[in-house]
Amino acid sequence: MLLAVIAAAVRADPLLVAATVLLVQGQIAVGPHPADARGRTVRAPKVAAVLTASAVATVLTLWPRTLIGADGTSAGDIADVVPGSLVAILPATAAGVVVALLSQMLRRDGRRELVVTTAHAATASLLATLAVGWITAARTPLGTEVVTLGAVGAGVAVVLWCLPGDRYLIASVAMLGSGLACALVAHFQGGFFTFTWVFGLLMGAQVSIGAVLGQVVGRAWGEGRRHAASGWGFPGALSVALAAPLVHLIGQLGLSA
Repeated sequence: MLLAVIAAAVRADPLLVAATVLLVQGQIAVGPHPADARGRTVRAPKVAAVLTASAVATVLTLWPRTLIGADGTSAGDIADVVPGSLVAILPATAAGVVVALLSQMLRRDGRRELVVTTAHAATASLLATLAVGWITAARTPLGTEVVTLGAVGAGVAVVLWCLPGDRYLIASVAMLGSGLACALVAHFQGGFFTFTWVFGLLMGAQVSIGAVLGQVVGRAWGEGRRHAASGWGFPGALSVALAAPLVHLIGQLGLSA
């Protein structure tokens, strides 16, 4: 559903893609808490950290020149931030880690499992920031085509991954099906797509890796714990987030070809 919304939003305005990305990041923020060595859930203060990292990443991606120093300074003279790049991920993750540490300082429960909960918040912050790859892809000259193909590839991969059977075999089927779906879309929509079916095949096969990995990580993250997000929203959000950098990178290859 989220991928369909992204594919529809990119045809209207990149800001709508950013709004959908914020929704994905919000789902990651409220995902399952970590567990201790006995499998018991540990309440980790992570929502503030993940939302901070998400907001910083989204804002800097939409307005990358915020990273450039003021006019007249050496930073302003030599810096060059290109829209459509992933430069926002590092500062956004750093902001999330700072908020995670501050949240730990405010705990009044003895700071049980301090390392686990801090690492959980920092990791979730990083994963959430990766979702801005959809925004950077949408802001490229052929952003509509790149995002649409990426959404098709990731969506098909997630659907095929849900099939029963040996996981290695299903992963291969998901990669093949995703590549063929993107190749068919690129081929039969020749009046709209500039990219060839070969590029579509490459896009689908690569994006499927991130989509499937998101399902694996998301379900392992919440395994054995009763949490609504661990059953549907969290793995789906991670699939969208982990596919995003691949959509961005493959899109850049298509533009430079």
